[in-house]
Amino acid sequence: MIGSMQRQIARGLGQVRLAFIGVVARGSSKLLQLTGVSDEVLDEVELIQQVGFSSYIPEGSRLVVIPLQGKTSRSIVVATDGAPILINVSEGETCIYDQFGHSVWLKKDGTHIKGNLYVDEGDVFVTGGSVTAAKDVSDKKGSMQEIRGTHNSHKHGNSPTPDKLM
Repeated sequence: MIGSMQRQIARGLGQVRLAFIGVVARGSSKLLQLTGVSDEVLDEVELIQQVGFSSYIPEGSRLVVIPLQGKTSRSIVVATDGAPILINVSEGETCIYDQFGHSVWLKKDGTHIKGNLYVDEGDVFVTGGSVTAAKDVSDKKGSMQEIRGTHNSHKHGNSPTPDKLM
């Protein structure tokens, strides 16, 4: 009797798919094609991401697949790893990055941004510090260096150039 029950339980559990590791065959930010165990192909598997974050998962990335209700056909992806570019962070750090080499890295000494920074709407305010540029600062009329050059060399009639250079 107990042996019969154990066989039935084992047969029932054998029909329930457990979570597994897959590999992205076709990337996306919403529906992925992936390969699972023994090169099985799963099409249009939904990628679940945190609200406020959206990533395009590149081909070759590893991922954690959870078959909802134990059914492979109802699988979702809940985590990804192993993309071609990977940034290792230290204790306490967080980094948001893409596969083009851009990153926003929250470190102990401050926020480090790698790549161009575009503000599409709104202004930039600095409320508690200075703005320092290692290179030139420009607006739509010219650069600060061009302004200095013009100021330092200008004259009014026969007067000398400014005695206080910028």
